[in-house]
Amino acid sequence: MKRCSSADLAFSLAVCFFFGSLGCRQEVRREEWLISAPAGLEPTRIDRLGKTVIPNGRILTPRGRQIEVAPHPYGFVQSPDGSLAVTANSGVRPFSVSIISDLFGENPAVRQIPEGFETEEGVLESVYMGLAVSPDNRILYVGGGQEGKVVIFDLLTDTRSGHIEANGELHGRRYEDSYIGDLILSRDGRILYALDQANFRLLIADAESRKWLAGIGLGRYPFGIALSPDGRRVYAANVGMFEYSRIEGVDLDDPERLGLPHPPFSFLSKDAREGTEIDGYRVPGLGDPNVPESFSVWEVDVSSPSQPRVTAKVKTGVLVGEMVEGIPAVGGASPNSVVATDRRIFVSNGNNDSISVVDADKNSVARTIPLRLDERLGNLRGIIPFGLALSPDQKRLYVAEAGINAVGVIDIRKGKVLGHIPTGWFPSRLAVSADGRSILVANAKGYGSGPNGGPEFTPGPEGTYIGHLMKGTVSIIPIPKEADLQEETRQVIANNFRFEKRETAARGAPSEHPVPLYPGEKSSPIRHAVFIVKENRTFDEIFGQVAGADGEAALARYGSGV
Repeated sequence: MKRCSSADLAFSLAVCFFFGSLGCRQEVRREEWLISAPAGLEPTRIDRLGKTVIPNGRILTPRGRQIEVAPHPYGFVQSPDGSLAVTANSGVRPFSVSIISDLFGENPAVRQIPEGFETEEGVLESVYMGLAVSPDNRILYVGGGQEGKVVIFDLLTDTRSGHIEANGELHGRRYEDSYIGDLILSRDGRILYALDQANFRLLIADAESRKWLAGIGLGRYPFGIALSPDGRRVYAANVGMFEYSRIEGVDLDDPERLGLPHPPFSFLSKDAREGTEIDGYRVPGLGDPNVPESFSVWEVDVSSPSQPRVTAKVKTGVLVGEMVEGIPAVGGASPNSVVATDRRIFVSNGNNDSISVVDADKNSVARTIPLRLDERLGNLRGIIPFGLALSPDQKRLYVAEAGINAVGVIDIRKGKVLGHIPTGWFPSRLAVSADGRSILVANAKGYGSGPNGGPEFTPGPEGTYIGHLMKGTVSIIPIPKEADLQEETRQVIANNFRFEKRETAARGAPSEHPVPLYPGEKSSPIRHAVFIVKENRTFDEIFGQVAGADGEAALARYGSGV
C-alpha cells in the first residue's frame, strides 16, 4: 500500500466517527455544529517529527519520547524500582514481550523475547496483557493466554525458565481451557495473583515454589486486577455480561446437529432471560444482565493467600436497560481496569466513558467521574478509558483514553478532569515514574503500519504483513504543569475533530462532497449503497490505477492490464 486519503474511511462519515454515536448532528446551547474528521482530504502518512494522519482521519502528535516495540503492546508493566518496563505484544503472531532498559537514560535499549519474527516453539506461544516483574528485576511473569499457563522468564538470560500450569486439578475440581490474562505480584514478590478469564476465577501462587495455593471464583470474564496498598485485598474488574451454556440437543459427532442456523431469541427478550425450545433444541436462558457477576468489581480478601474470600461485589457504571439521555442502555459499563488507594478504588468503565470511584470501606460507588472532551460533542461517546495509573502521591489519576489517543488527567480530591495529553495510536496501559515526573504509555498501534509495497518500499525482516508492520510504541511523557494542560487539551481536540457552525457552513458554497453535510444543503446524488467485503485488500490493490486518486498503480491487482 502506498497511501490513501483519510477521507476514504472517515471524512464521508463526518461525525459518525465515534463508536455508538447517536447521530450526525449535535445541538449544544441551541447551536448546531458540523463535526468532521480533522485531516479532511489529507492522505494518510507517518511523520514522527510532526503530524501523522491515520486512516480514520484523526491526527497523532504524541508527546514525549517514543520508543518502538513489537506490534500491539496491550499489556505493560514498570518494574518495582522503575529502571525497566515490559510490554506484552499480543496482536499478531509471533507473540512476544519487549523489555526496555535504561528507561530514562539517553539511549533506552529494547530487547525482545523471542528475538525474531517467527514463533519459537516452547518460548511464548500466547500472551495477552498479564505481566509482573520481581523486586530484584530477575524474573518476569507473563500471562500465557490460551496456553493456560503463567510463563516465567529469567531476565538475566532472556530465556524461559519455567511455568505454572493452570489446567488440571485444584480443590477437587478439574479445570480445562484456562486463559491466563492479567497478573499482579505482591510487593515482596512472594505471592502471584493471576486471572483465569475463561474459567472466571482468581488464581493465587507461591512465587518461590511455583505452585498454586488457591483459586476462587469471580464474576464473568475477569479482565483487570489490582492489589490494595497493604496487600490484603485483590480487586478484579469483570467485563462480561452473560455466562453461556451449551445448547441442549447438540451432537458434536453429527454435522446436522451441531447447532442452530440462526439466533434463538432477541437481546433482553423473555426467551433470552428464561430460555426457549426451537427446532428440537433446548436453549438455556441467559438470565438477568445486571446480576452481580456481570459488569462489576469484586473484592477478595487475600490476607490468608491459601484461603481467599470474596468480600464485596460492586456494580459500576450504567446498568443494562437504564435510561441515559432518554435512551435505554443496551450494553453495560464494561469495567476493564482498576487501581486502588487505601480508601478508594478507581475503575475505568470502557463503555460509559467514565471512572467509578468506589469507597473501600462501604463497598459502594461514591462518585462517578465523566470523561468528556468538548461540550460541542453533545452526547457522542467514544473516549474508551482503558488503562489506569496513580501518581506516587495519590493526588492524580491518569487514564489511557484509547478512543481519542490521549491520556486523561484527573484530580482525585476534586473528582475533576484537569485535561488531556496527546499520545500515539490507541494508548492501552500506562504507569507513572517513581519520582512522579513522567507518564509511561504503551500505544498499541504506535504510528500505524505505513506502506507495505510499491516501488519505494523495501521489506525489512518483518516482511510485508500489515500486522507485523504496525509496531507499538512506548511514550515517556514529562507530566505537564496544570496550567499547560489547557493547551494540551486543545491539541487533543484538534487531533480528533473539526468543528464548524452549521449556519456558517450554510452561508458558504455547497461542499464538493457528494453526501450532504447537513439537511437541506443540497440533494444527494447517491440513491443506493452497496457494501462489498474484500478481506485483506488495500486501497492500492483496488483503486491504485484510478486517475486523481493518491494510489500506487504498480500495486493494483484489479485494474486494466493486470
